[in-house]
Amino acid sequence: MSILQSSDGTRQATPGQAEPATGPQTWTFINRNTGQPMTFTCMTGCDIDHHSDVATPYFPEDIWCQTPRTDVTLPINENGKPEEYKVLGITLNVRPWDAKLSQRLPHASVEVIDDCWIEDLDPDALAIVIATLESRLQVLRDSHTQLVKLRAEFEARP
Repeated sequence: MSILQSSDGTRQATPGQAEPATGPQTWTFINRNTGQPMTFTCMTGCDIDHHSDVATPYFPEDIWCQTPRTDVTLPINENGKPEEYKVLGITLNVRPWDAKLSQRLPHASVEVIDDCWIEDLDPDALAIVIATLESRLQVLRDSHTQLVKLRAEFEARP
């Protein structure tokens, strides 16, 4: 793998090569529409392996970056039998040449439950999602307190 370092200290992978993920990757791909090389620096935290993007001509609008996510599951009973579903996953993404302007800047996608997403969230929209979930979390906490009290009363019955 050949990594170039410019006079300003930035690192760049040569065409046909991707840089190891030690920082934001800078790499070059061939624009499938024009046949011309295009250079791109990933979003900080991107964990996508861009080797396939570099290896063959690619449509710029198909280039994207994403941060890693950790999955959390809960046993949800949808059909009479509890099954583990992913809940409240989040990724930060960018598609720098997407047709939708909102995709061209880093944005968030929240997976509410297995493959059901709230997408294209800018910082303000993500704050609204967080505030909504916080309000529901408070309802859950209040219900927990009430449940503990009700169980104690129930168990104390003769």
